[in-house]
Amino acid sequence: MLLPRWTETCERFRDRTAIIDGHDVWTFGDLADRLDALPVASRPVIASGCVAEIATAVLRGWRDGQPVLPVEKSTAEPALPAEFPEGTVHLKLTPGICGTPRAVFFSAGQIAADADRLVAAMGLRPEVPNLAAISVTHSYGFSSVILPLLLHGVPVHAVEVPFPKVMADAMAMHDSVVLPAVPSMWKAWLRSGILRADKIALAVSAGAPLSLELEQAVFERCGLKLHNFYGASECGGISYDSSSQPRSDASDLGTPLDGVTVAVDASGRFLVQSTSVALGYESSRETERLGNGEFLTQDYGRIENGRLFLESSGAESINVAGRKIGPARIEAALMATGLVEKARVFGVPSHDPERVEEITAMVELKSASLESLRQAATAALAGWEMPRHWIADADGSCWSQSRAELKKRWS
Repeated sequence: MLLPRWTETCERFRDRTAIIDGHDVWTFGDLADRLDALPVASRPVIASGCVAEIATAVLRGWRDGQPVLPVEKSTAEPALPAEFPEGTVHLKLTPGICGTPRAVFFSAGQIAADADRLVAAMGLRPEVPNLAAISVTHSYGFSSVILPLLLHGVPVHAVEVPFPKVMADAMAMHDSVVLPAVPSMWKAWLRSGILRADKIALAVSAGAPLSLELEQAVFERCGLKLHNFYGASECGGISYDSSSQPRSDASDLGTPLDGVTVAVDASGRFLVQSTSVALGYESSRETERLGNGEFLTQDYGRIENGRLFLESSGAESINVAGRKIGPARIEAALMATGLVEKARVFGVPSHDPERVEEITAMVELKSASLESLRQAATAALAGWEMPRHWIADADGSCWSQSRAELKKRWS
């Protein structure tokens, strides 16, 4: 069903601009020609590189009946699952239980349903391009940028870095744009003074909690409403704040998207039911529920007058300015240096609400210094994955505490 939809999109918009990336411009016809030049894939397709390369890799997977896994170009090719559920066309990676990312499997209908809901809810259309400052390999960017491009003909203007000057120059090339971003980006753009309501047809914020202070400041100084969007890798979009005025409660996640049903489970967590819920995990824990159209989130909340309100998150993954990482991955990297006896990693709240959390590492050193450990860890961890806070040789009682208890103790 995906390839025929792409074919229809290409036939409708063949000579129109599909992607702008720096000085390079591709029409929808150019993407079709790039696809025709690619050999038949005989194994799952890794989609990486620039937006045009990712888009054509996705199309290659659809054409050749191979699952597609988008990954950032700076990331080493991950190990793929040995088996895939029947009907798998797409994979996403989430923080794993033991430090290794685990796959989430999706059918064609599930990813198409997610894209169709977002396009309808946000009013995306071919006349207004998506200005892509977020990663299109992550769930948020893939569903709100790549899929609308391929399934609905919504063009993309990609920017390699979200620096204010780069963003301002990109916006100047269009009458108006749709701008999906994360709170830390909105904060930087607000400070720089580049935000213009006459240029931004729709401003979307996701990936991390949006503070009332930031939302109100953007509205008052720029006349621009930031629309809070809530979703999860396992099920795509869940809810959206479509209101025209700033929220009065920072925990307000908006109303469920059409076709998405949300209830509060007996555990107090949100239970999501929709046709975009994944087939399942590569591996799962007993407390997790994913599949058969249902996903039990790690987020605790309430529902009032049809709106979702987030109270807390039980997820172990650490949210650093909208980018999530499993603490077990960092622990494994620290242990691999051979310089520590023990390592525990957890997130603590950041003083900057748009940063959300900061990574903290508690380690029991061997004979090495903490500085030696930091230097050794840089070989395995990206800059944003490096712990910001270090606790060396903590007292023995700490090691028996859970990550949640450590987070509370050191916050």
